[in-house]
Amino acid sequence: MRVKTLVDKHSCGIVLDNKKLTSTWLAKHFWGKFRLNLSMECNTFREMTTKTKYSHVSSWTFYRAKTKARKMLEGSVKEQYAILDDYCKGLLATNLGSTVNLKTDLVNGRRTFQRIYICLKACRDDWLGGCRPLIGLDGCFLKGYCRGTLLAAVGIEGNNSMFPIAYCVAEKENTEVWTWFLELLKDDLGNLSPTKVTMMRDRKKGLENAVGAIFSGCEEYPGLLLQQLLWAAANTTTQAEFARAMQRVKDVSDDAYNWLAGKNPIEWSKSHISEYPKCDILVNNLCESFNAAILDARDKPIITLLEKIRFWLMSRFYNKIVELNKMTQPMGKRILKIIEKQKEVAKHCLVTWSDKFQFQVQSSNGSALVVDLEFRTCTCRRFQLSGLPCGHALATIWFMGVMWPQTGLNPIDPPPETMLPGRPKKARRRETDEPPPAL
Repeated sequence: MRVKTLVDKHSCGIVLDNKKLTSTWLAKHFWGKFRLNLSMECNTFREMTTKTKYSHVSSWTFYRAKTKARKMLEGSVKEQYAILDDYCKGLLATNLGSTVNLKTDLVNGRRTFQRIYICLKACRDDWLGGCRPLIGLDGCFLKGYCRGTLLAAVGIEGNNSMFPIAYCVAEKENTEVWTWFLELLKDDLGNLSPTKVTMMRDRKKGLENAVGAIFSGCEEYPGLLLQQLLWAAANTTTQAEFARAMQRVKDVSDDAYNWLAGKNPIEWSKSHISEYPKCDILVNNLCESFNAAILDARDKPIITLLEKIRFWLMSRFYNKIVELNKMTQPMGKRILKIIEKQKEVAKHCLVTWSDKFQFQVQSSNGSALVVDLEFRTCTCRRFQLSGLPCGHALATIWFMGVMWPQTGLNPIDPPPETMLPGRPKKARRRETDEPPPAL
């Protein structure tokens, strides 16, 4: 090849309106950018490509390119369902001892997806080994191509944070699906005795029927959302307080009182719930927190959805371990915050010793309560309900002088001694106009 004419300076500009920039070409060219930000908007793309030949791409072309890039990154819906069985086998191989149950239906001679249940061994073992015996149950809608519902069983750990136990992707939310999910959950938990667990749920008919059938005999209470007087009655911890709160409801509205009187208080008031689970929460926010945490995964194809949840669980467990290693207090931040709040109550309590471990505590409102530190009880019942010392119990601990354990670590030395010249004076120096001391 021989160059006959060379023009060093060009006066022509960049052609920004390029008709050959198709969505397919754009998806391949910007694959790396889409991988980092699959939720990228068209305006963000245009700012990123300002003064380049890609800046005048139409919004339709951009969104088609983003859809194609998503398929390249996540795989198509059909492709993911085709390898779902292999994914389940891989999940079991890399998480020994876990439970994965894939249910399919035969349609025109071909397997069709119905639902999948997953309980990772780490989640199951840690819940059985150290979490409170309370399980929240709830479901949320999926937003992907095939829709469906994600069901979840969520516990609560020692620091009052949520602890996912098992989850399920199903075609819909009804009695049959919830029964299938809860049967598998019960098997995973070692056929846990119904009297040893508390179930928290919403008043969904299918869920209510399934819990009654699978966990018959367990204590269960639904989350409620009412106002003022209802919350006052719900937050009472003794039956005497509950009766007074209900009387205030009756004074305001007979209809409201009659409606509440028809509900079993064990379902909605702290005054009647069991002391066994050591958890006094009244609303099912555990499951709502889980649903919010996986929000980004809920519109993804099946395997991407399951992998995002698994990855989130893995990262969460690791971060919790890092937090534990950094802890300087003998308890978590959430528990410490509750203790600090109860300390304010303890400051206004008068403690009198009654027996070796029993005390009478006079609270600021004039009521007298009995605290037993040996059995960790208080007549206000807050100690028994949460497992954390109430303000009255803290006052007795303070009174006994055992508020802070003597570990012997990081001892503090007294300040250096200061020696003044001369003999130390013992008599007080008096002012010139002050009379002499009486003899």
